[in-house]
Amino acid sequence: MSFLREYAASEAGARTAVTLRWLAGRPRELFVELQREQPIFSTPSFVLLTRYAEALEVLTRGDVFLGHALEARRQPLFGGFSLDEREGPRAAVEAALVRLCVRGEDAERVATISHEAATAAVSAGRRAGRFDVVRDLAHVVAGRVAAEYLGVGGPEESTLVRWVEAIGRDIEDNPTDDSEIHEEARAAAAELGGYTDTMVASRRAQRSSGRMAGDDVLGRLVALQNVAHLRLEERRLREVLLGLLVAGIEPIACSIGLALGELIDRPEALRMARAAAKAGDDDGLWAVLREALRFSPPRLTVSRICGEDYTLAKGTANEVVLHAGVTVVVATAAAAFDPERVDDPEHFRLHRPDHHDFLFGEGPHGCLARQVAIAAVREGCKALLGHEFRLSGPLRRDGGRPIAFPVALGPLRAVG
Repeated sequence: MSFLREYAASEAGARTAVTLRWLAGRPRELFVELQREQPIFSTPSFVLLTRYAEALEVLTRGDVFLGHALEARRQPLFGGFSLDEREGPRAAVEAALVRLCVRGEDAERVATISHEAATAAVSAGRRAGRFDVVRDLAHVVAGRVAAEYLGVGGPEESTLVRWVEAIGRDIEDNPTDDSEIHEEARAAAAELGGYTDTMVASRRAQRSSGRMAGDDVLGRLVALQNVAHLRLEERRLREVLLGLLVAGIEPIACSIGLALGELIDRPEALRMARAAAKAGDDDGLWAVLREALRFSPPRLTVSRICGEDYTLAKGTANEVVLHAGVTVVVATAAAAFDPERVDDPEHFRLHRPDHHDFLFGEGPHGCLARQVAIAAVREGCKALLGHEFRLSGPLRRDGGRPIAFPVALGPLRAVG
């Protein structure tokens, strides 16, 4: 049965659940059908968008579509701030603060950190005779970036990534409010929050004694506390740091596993990635990885709250009035395959325009650290692409994301 038929046959009270079930279990089928039949689809709880044009309109109109749609989930995890604090002047100041501390020019530094971590991880895997891409590579690289670049080091990489994955899963991928997922996230947030509080206190003590707080993101945040108009309350500094960890570290780990998982199913794309890695062609390698992530993105949707009555897709056959307060779910994974805007979307093709895949979002709530993330994902993948490798067991997924990715490692290939 198609989605629309099942939806029409369902009782009104079950229709949101039907939509969520299809989003979780059969997203590609759902997106194709809605793009063709009802690209702006209203459920009792939210409006789902699947076309490129409407996705871009919503994501770039930050004055209308507010970025705190998921903040209610963050409240009990990050400390109970008001949703009203997430938009307006204060939020703009905090975004500026993050831009001062997470800089595009840091990409080279992050590339070095990621390269060293990934190379050592793959070498250790060869010596051990076993290797799991998720546990032994993706988590290690993401955890090392957290420790050496963000400044949150100390626990094992797997522990840190486990914390942020649990929090991210509850915020981003728990539409039915599964209590087990939520409780796991609460426990992780308590552990991670307590740990980051200790790190912040240590850096403040360094600063108070006249020493440098450190040239990592945490050190920069603490140093800026002496600038009056940028000063953050203790809880807000904690929240910003937790937000950076969840928004940055989990997607890096996830993207490494997803990109390599997509390539292992595409021999020709894998050959191109290996050739680019061998030639030291970082741009060429990223082009292959980025197209792989268009097919297997770390996020299928993003959510916004409509802040005022607004006519979406005005002047088109799909025009609709959205009322203030409605939740808008933008299926960015669908928009990246919209045949009206993406040429031959089902074909794996390099050097597509940057705006076609929404990998880093668009508009005022787009990723602030895209260059840093690119460097980490690229170098994490490059280390493995320098070896022959093949699956040595089942590639297990949870909601589309690899959670077990065992490979057998072959000889080292020359990588530039």
